[in-house]
Amino acid sequence: MIETSQNTLDTSSVSTSIGNFENTETIKVKNYTKDLLKSRIFLGGYMERRLISQRTSYRDVILLSAAEVELKKDLLDAEMKLRRVLPDEYWIGITNAEIFDKPSDVCIWTEIENQPFGAFWFQIKSVRFRDNEVIILVKCIRHISDAYMELEPLFAKSTKNSLESKETKLDDTIVSFNESCNQVLSNLKSVLSIKNLSEFITFLFAFVIAFFTGGTTFVVFLGNFILALVREFSILIKNSTPMFLGILDFFGKIIGGFYILLAMFFKPNTPVRNERTLTYTPKNHFVPYSSKDFD
Repeated sequence: MIETSQNTLDTSSVSTSIGNFENTETIKVKNYTKDLLKSRIFLGGYMERRLISQRTSYRDVILLSAAEVELKKDLLDAEMKLRRVLPDEYWIGITNAEIFDKPSDVCIWTEIENQPFGAFWFQIKSVRFRDNEVIILVKCIRHISDAYMELEPLFAKSTKNSLESKETKLDDTIVSFNESCNQVLSNLKSVLSIKNLSEFITFLFAFVIAFFTGGTTFVVFLGNFILALVREFSILIKNSTPMFLGILDFFGKIIGGFYILLAMFFKPNTPVRNERTLTYTPKNHFVPYSSKDFD
């Protein structure tokens, strides 16, 4: 009895752990779907309102535009992940467009209020997980005229054609590049022949010999030219030195005479004092002359 209860507890614990694991994976997928689709803006057509089941009631069907390639890929990815973790009785509001004879397109089953049928710019508000249903709630941003929807497949076709033209241009570029490489290789093979190599080596040796010969001749000529130039400069300096000194002496005398002239003009006039005086001597009185009287 004790062993049976113990086995029952082990089985219940294992089933609880498995259920927790499944719940954790389901939560991750739900969060991934919300983050992937929330706030996405897309172009689509509000086509009709259909009854899904008595339990789920009516839902509005939006046909995704063929130009929304990235959103279509993300919707299919989210639908595949949700199918993997949710039970089979869940209704997921992402299906193909077989009801409109367009199995390659995608339909979104949602709830739209007070809007006419037609083309709209939509925005995904959120992804709601209800009882047995996954619904994508959208908001109608702007209504679009039917004329634009008639032209929209042409835009998608032109986009496809432009992509194909780009791929074609890329292929042509690759082919032309390969042809250019092959042409270059063939030219190299024709150039790198034995005759051309021997002529190139001969030309290289002749060029080296001519270079050294010409360099030696140029160095000799440059040395002779420098020696002749130094000799002529020495003769010029030797002959021009007396003339240069005479010019300096001439200008020195002119400047010295000019200064002497200025000094004579501005020299003060001082009277000359006569230090020799006459003295009166009486008659018949002889005063002997001294040597100072003759100075």
